Amino acid sequence: MSINGTFVLDSVVHGFNTTAANASSRYGKSLLLSNFSFQWAMVPDPFRLEPLRYFQPISAEVLESILFLECDVDVAVYHTVPAWGFLRDFSPMSVGLELKRRNPDRIFLYGGVSPLQGEKALDDLDRQIDEWGIIGLKLYPVDIIDGEVRVLRFDDRKLLYPILERCRKRGVKVIAVHKAMPLGAVAMDPFKNSDVDYAAIDFPDLNFEIVHSGFAFLDEAAFQIARFPNVYVGLESTATLAVRHPRKLARILGEFIMMGGAKKLFWSSGASSPHPRPVLEAFMRLHMPAEMVEGDGYPPLTDEIKADILARNYARLHGIDLSVLKTKITGDELSRKRSAGLAEPWSRLATPAQIDPLGTEAQT
Repeated sequence: MSINGTFVLDSVVHGFNTTAANASSRYGKSLLLSNFSFQWAMVPDPFRLEPLRYFQPISAEVLESILFLECDVDVAVYHTVPAWGFLRDFSPMSVGLELKRRNPDRIFLYGGVSPLQGEKALDDLDRQIDEWGIIGLKLYPVDIIDGEVRVLRFDDRKLLYPILERCRKRGVKVIAVHKAMPLGAVAMDPFKNSDVDYAAIDFPDLNFEIVHSGFAFLDEAAFQIARFPNVYVGLESTATLAVRHPRKLARILGEFIMMGGAKKLFWSSGASSPHPRPVLEAFMRLHMPAEMVEGDGYPPLTDEIKADILARNYARLHGIDLSVLKTKITGDELSRKRSAGLAEPWSRLATPAQIDPLGTEAQT
């Protein structure tokens, strides 16, 4: 269990369905292709998936393997993707529920709604709280409604605030929002994080987790967590920079930490795309270059800071007792299997018998 004695909580994982049939629109297709290109560019062989193997649904069994048998992740948080105008079901909760059924002490769940759908979003939220036992809610700043890209802003009192009020009433204290990384070929403006300021001011008893934060709009994101005690940074995709762009990630972390954010950063691999192992191992190797410490005033990336980012910050926000969690999973079946050594990457993912059209397109 753990890597170098450090407990690892992956704050955002998905079981992506990347098939062409899952695209609801041309925007969805561009998102699938850009996600493929991201994993191909960001991680090395044998961890990246070639096109003919990439474009297929990821099952609970495959996700379980890449997280807990092929990597040193201890616990993970499964997120659905409520951007149904892009993709019919990009990260099906059926995968997350099955993963939690198989590993009840290793999996937490975030639900997802689209406030742009109005009253339906409130009904969806209530159902997910009652049926899924979610510990947080995932939102997206855009969706496709009636064929058009619509924007959800966090100062929208008509569409968003009723969702936040229902979260407050039902005891969901953490709202995550996808920012910084656009969903394929759409405008970048909705992915700026500044509109979250308004919700953070008006709902001081709720906490806002800005996912992908720092990948873009770094200065704004660093000022934001310095100003608002209830705004946090989710490093999904951002942490992937550790593999091939460690200086860039060091600068991002340095800016956040310099602004007082060492206790507000949550590590994530972004699995199932890319594979979590190279992301985790590169993060463990990451250090703050001496010239950044001396010239930019960034603090060193100590083992304590890394341990906070890898699990303790997230656990503190959600009231998760890591010592109890460690006791529950120590000696379970996954721990016993992993003690024999990490499995080969993607060892449970076969090449599909019928190649998806996007696999053929991406290969050419």
